[in-house]
Amino acid sequence: MATLAVVALQNARKNARDAKRMADVKQIQTALELYYNDIGSYPLTGEIDESIATGSNTYMAIIPTAPTPADGDCSDEENEYTYTSSDGITYTIEFCTGSGVGGLNEGLKLASPSGIVSTTTPPVPWACGDSLTDSRDSNVYTTVEIDTQCWMAENLAYLPVVHSNSEFQTQGGSSLPGYGVYGYDGSDVPTAKALDNYTTYGVLYNFFAVDQVSICPSGWSVPTDAQLTTLTTYLGGESVAGGKMKETGTTHWNSPNTGADNSSGFTALPAGNRDTNGSINGLGDYSIFWSSSEFGPGASWFRGLYCSGAEVGRSGDSQAYGFSVRCLQD
Repeated sequence: MATLAVVALQNARKNARDAKRMADVKQIQTALELYYNDIGSYPLTGEIDESIATGSNTYMAIIPTAPTPADGDCSDEENEYTYTSSDGITYTIEFCTGSGVGGLNEGLKLASPSGIVSTTTPPVPWACGDSLTDSRDSNVYTTVEIDTQCWMAENLAYLPVVHSNSEFQTQGGSSLPGYGVYGYDGSDVPTAKALDNYTTYGVLYNFFAVDQVSICPSGWSVPTDAQLTTLTTYLGGESVAGGKMKETGTTHWNSPNTGADNSSGFTALPAGNRDTNGSINGLGDYSIFWSSSEFGPGASWFRGLYCSGAEVGRSGDSQAYGFSVRCLQD
């Protein structure tokens, strides 16, 4: 309770400082308008210092200074009232608030005879097609919208731990999460992440990692079997959808990479798989993606794409295998 009280008091003081900043600027504007009514112009830059006055008329005896400390993203330099007028016809007062005030965004603001506006624009809402940063490890993924679904356009690379071949077999045999990188038979995460196979193909997960751990970033999840069917149906059915999902060419896929045009933007790569005994197979030949749906006791649904055809194979197999994962936005 004491901590909550301190936080509440700090926020109250911050809000009070922002309210004073807005009130100060509006009072300065009122004084400037009175000055304008008498003189027919606004003071030029440098003509006002501690007060706004001319002759025997004083419109503001003491120009207020911004309360300290600066708040939010405002720097000490920005936490000032900076007046500028080069022609006497108009003026600006630049100032900064640490939070949104009066319907305006936090940050720098400009006051002028026409009112007060923010000079910062609100953050642009995230949209499918923008890059996605995983806050857990700072990995950045491209995304793609396919019909009404938003997919990662890269294999998931979340790697909290990594298992050697024997460890991967033990994990799967014990119904525990298993993580692996193609070609790496060790247990050191930094070493695994330094490999080109990790950067290119991501991580191979057993189903227990899919089922027992939130391996996708917040707001994303491993697709169900039905959601994968929605994808392949939209792409023309399982007989042709694979070609529309595969990266073109033979930079990663082995020849002939039949039917690949990647017209969906899914950009599937041939990451192969990890067998239940921890051995690795199929790099360049095929890509297999887990669904989050069980096929039967000890087995789950997956989708396979192959260099030799344009189809998508739908089947189920042991949950101890290591397959790739593509996350789908919730």
